[in-house]
Amino acid sequence: MTMSSGSLDIHGDSRSVAVSGAIIPELSFAPVRCGAAATRFDRALSTAGHTVLLSGPAGSGKTVALVDWIARLHRKHARTVAWLTVTDHSSDVLSALTGALGIALVPDGTLRTPADRATDLVAALAVAEPTVLVIDDAHLLTDPLELAGLEHLLTHLPAQVTALLAGRFDPPLRWHVLDLTGRLTRIGGAELALSPDRVAQLLAQHGCRLDDTELAVVHTLTRGWAALVRIAAIYLSANAEDRDTALTALARPSHAVADFLVAELIDSLPAPTLEFLLDTAVPTQFCLPLAEELAGPEAARIIDELLRANFPLHTVAHDGELWHTYHPLLRAYLLAEGTHTRPERLPALHRRVADWYAAAALPAPALDHVLAEPGAPGLVAFLREWGLRMVLDGTGHLLLAAVEHQPELVEDSYVRLLRAAVAVEAGDIAAAEVYLEAAHVGVGPPSQVVPASWTDALDHAVSAGVAVLVGDSSSTRWPLPAVTGQPDLDCYAALHCGSAELGGREIDSGAAALRHALVHAEETGLGRAAVRARTGLALAAAIAGRVGESRELAAQAIDCAARYELAADAGLARVVAAYGAYQQGLDFERPLPAGAATDPCLPAPLRQAGIVTGLLLFEDAPDRAAAATALCTKMHRLLDEYPTLLGNGRTVLDTLWLLLRVQARSDARQLVDHATRVLGTTPEMTLAEAGLAVYHHRPAAALPLVERLLGAATGSMPAGSRVVTWLLVAVAADRLDRPRKADEAFEQALAHACAEQLVRPFLDVPGAMEILDRLGGRFGRFDAFVERVRAHRRVADGAPQLTETELVVLRQLPSGMTAISIASDLGVSVNTVKTHLRGIYQKLGVNARAEAIAQARGLGLL
Repeated sequence: MTMSSGSLDIHGDSRSVAVSGAIIPELSFAPVRCGAAATRFDRALSTAGHTVLLSGPAGSGKTVALVDWIARLHRKHARTVAWLTVTDHSSDVLSALTGALGIALVPDGTLRTPADRATDLVAALAVAEPTVLVIDDAHLLTDPLELAGLEHLLTHLPAQVTALLAGRFDPPLRWHVLDLTGRLTRIGGAELALSPDRVAQLLAQHGCRLDDTELAVVHTLTRGWAALVRIAAIYLSANAEDRDTALTALARPSHAVADFLVAELIDSLPAPTLEFLLDTAVPTQFCLPLAEELAGPEAARIIDELLRANFPLHTVAHDGELWHTYHPLLRAYLLAEGTHTRPERLPALHRRVADWYAAAALPAPALDHVLAEPGAPGLVAFLREWGLRMVLDGTGHLLLAAVEHQPELVEDSYVRLLRAAVAVEAGDIAAAEVYLEAAHVGVGPPSQVVPASWTDALDHAVSAGVAVLVGDSSSTRWPLPAVTGQPDLDCYAALHCGSAELGGREIDSGAAALRHALVHAEETGLGRAAVRARTGLALAAAIAGRVGESRELAAQAIDCAARYELAADAGLARVVAAYGAYQQGLDFERPLPAGAATDPCLPAPLRQAGIVTGLLLFEDAPDRAAAATALCTKMHRLLDEYPTLLGNGRTVLDTLWLLLRVQARSDARQLVDHATRVLGTTPEMTLAEAGLAVYHHRPAAALPLVERLLGAATGSMPAGSRVVTWLLVAVAADRLDRPRKADEAFEQALAHACAEQLVRPFLDVPGAMEILDRLGGRFGRFDAFVERVRAHRRVADGAPQLTETELVVLRQLPSGMTAISIASDLGVSVNTVKTHLRGIYQKLGVNARAEAIAQARGLGLL
């Protein structure tokens, strides 16, 4: 294979070398291989007539990637390679390629256009060996005729030919033609950017070895832009004695970086474009409307030109708008240049950016520019207008950090309350209590920021929020304060007062306040407040026993969180939705939020939610006995630390059923005794006592307890509690041989359960499923619901169905008692016990007591 250099033009720091007859640049450094680009080159090589287009800013590694791949290709395959580097003075590119390939075309005396020469070259390549054509710096091709000829060549490229074009931006060809036929591969600056490990390799070439933190800084500053990484490596190597200072200076940026940016990006720009860059570098990112506000109506055209020229802009879509960010080192240079050349314009630019963000209801980014204006003259007005919005958005800590540097604002009464409000939103109990107390102690003059009515409303709302955090909102009522007319403040007050009313068992007024908060939140786009209001409404429905409604509202809260991209704020809503599904015998979405139920720093509602999560995941526990005992321990702590917390009674009852399932009798007794001392003789505690009595086969003790409940106003009891009450009556009456009463009570239980599809009580109440099995199919309008209940037995999938008496005998086995002792304890003959043991062993598929115990524990029967 022979090949001449043609009109090859090599420039820069590289030298010319021959590879398979072609002359390509020789790099003056060892390349750091771009594996992703090489893979795509290989794929293009195996595709008929394929073109690869590399586009990226100067120094992004286009030429290096091509040289490295061509050298590797030469070592592995025999290919004809023609390399052409275009310059400002290049002309007749097609003739140069023809010459580089050593193709001799016989002149026919006619004038040949570039399109004609492209046709001739295509014909010659069609009968040539497999060939790779490389055109570097292709962005310099501007002659329309030459471009037309190149387009003809690429669209008619023979099957054994691969074309690689590299440039700072795409030459103006009809690339869509190749795209539509699947014959074009694009590689951009993002694919060429060095990953952190490749940055480390390049730094190591210069004897610069950084730790992980320093490497992350370099990668963040350079974003893997190869030329900037190499400049950074040289700079850091020369200043190795003080690495921290060197990294700081590099970010300003350093003179070497600035010189590179000016030479390769800035110098060639027209004055209006440079002005645009200086204006739009003031915000950390900008969209078209913001750019038009700062730079005028030409913004759209300039942005389009910059994007077409592959200018180092990172673009992302958010809320239907394209947001652009300059490369960090480029923005640092532009800010420094703007400060140096036109300092008088910066305050006005910051003010315009702040006003634009505020008008777009984006206070967090606006704050940076309010503070950037010398003296921050707009901070008081910003605090008044947007302080509560930032608290509700979860960015209030940024505002407080800014205020700390303003002595005249630090001790303002409104600012003090905002500090407490931020702690409430963060769930920081200790800080919330301290800041609220500080706001009440030594009260100074009225706020200079807001009217007195605002501070009164905020004080009331923050106090309600603290009461909810510590689980003590039932000690007083929390009515809504007077409307202030400030939407964010009124929303905040409604949210926290409504939640406190719920915690105080004032369900109707709490729900009304939460609906008020939801309306405000939806109207003003307060996503976090909307999620919390919907979650509170779901809790209100759950407390009232409206399980289906609760699940629907919780699902709306989860959807709302997804709409506002606040998935982390949907944790409590997911627990509420899962608990509703659990009550209805349905599966629920996993995983649930991790429940740190013993963390003393967590707010009371979240600690309770952690216990509920443990209840929901009990079936998945590898050791259910240990899981039940752990939940019992957490419940004791919750009762001690938050005795008035709403829902404690319900959670105690749910925990009791699990303890009874695993035969933790002593733990169950202690939990009920503790809860009764703390909560009093509430309906839930009465049901717990009756449940223990039924479990211990003392129906005569259980029946009076639940009958007293039925004699009271059961209409105020949630549906689940009414179902449990009637089931306990049915089981007790059945064991006292009062079949008519048992049947009537069981029908009442079905009637109350069917309305909300409550399956769980039938699985939890001891003996309920035995009655269901004994009664067979005599349920009339409840038959469909009963089939659902039977399909959701609590034992593991595939576990055998033991009778209630067999379960009683099985539960005696871990005690080590003999069959004679078990018979004596149960008041039956030893032969009866042995008969039950044979049935147990047969159903469990075992032959011995120890095997039966192990198998039963694995299946959740013990």
